[in-house]
Amino acid sequence: MKRPTDKQDEHYWIERYLQNQMTADERVYIEREMQIDPTLKQEVDLLKRTYDLMHEAFLEQQAIATLKRLQAQTRVRIHRIRLLKRSFLGATALAAMFVLYVSFTPISFPDSENDISVTRSLSDDSTAIKQKQVFEQFFEGQTHLAEGQYALAVKNFEQVVNVTTIRPYFREAAQWHLAVAYLKSGQPDKAERIYDQFVHCIDCEYQINQINRWKFWWQIKWAQWT
Repeated sequence: MKRPTDKQDEHYWIERYLQNQMTADERVYIEREMQIDPTLKQEVDLLKRTYDLMHEAFLEQQAIATLKRLQAQTRVRIHRIRLLKRSFLGATALAAMFVLYVSFTPISFPDSENDISVTRSLSDDSTAIKQKQVFEQFFEGQTHLAEGQYALAVKNFEQVVNVTTIRPYFREAAQWHLAVAYLKSGQPDKAERIYDQFVHCIDCEYQINQINRWKFWWQIKWAQWT
């Protein structure tokens, strides 16, 4: 009995363990390997959390919507989709779809129009020039983020969060954007530190929905893992 050397085979090996498809001897072996190799233990924990998240109500809705978009592609997929929908989407197929969804779909922030509406009330003659410059840095950072200029976006948002006179809404918005810029620029540990600040926030003004929080958490972990 040997641990698979190929990453794909190892992933399937871990799935068999989580789905109770192993013999008693195989389970003893992989659990011994997890004690020896912390990286394997981390991989198992990450995949297990993925399966746990799939049982949340939002995932069923997202998966069904995704499946509807896939129906037009091939007859084989249509047949598979119907079977999966009848069985509430088999665990393995759901896991693959979920991983693809949270790994590759972008994190969405509240509409930019909402951001602008907040600044309009602050950008009159009574607003300090420095404060207006801060707002300009924020919107410039959003532009750099959208254009893939992540290092410049980091610089913009770092300047914003270091200002103490802006409203909580914009401070939180800048922190979230900075976290994404850190992640995209290859600094997942810094992104995670910001994310952790908002995990238990119940009175935050800049609202990020739970789906996007999950996506952000997974993409941080994926970046740290790979």
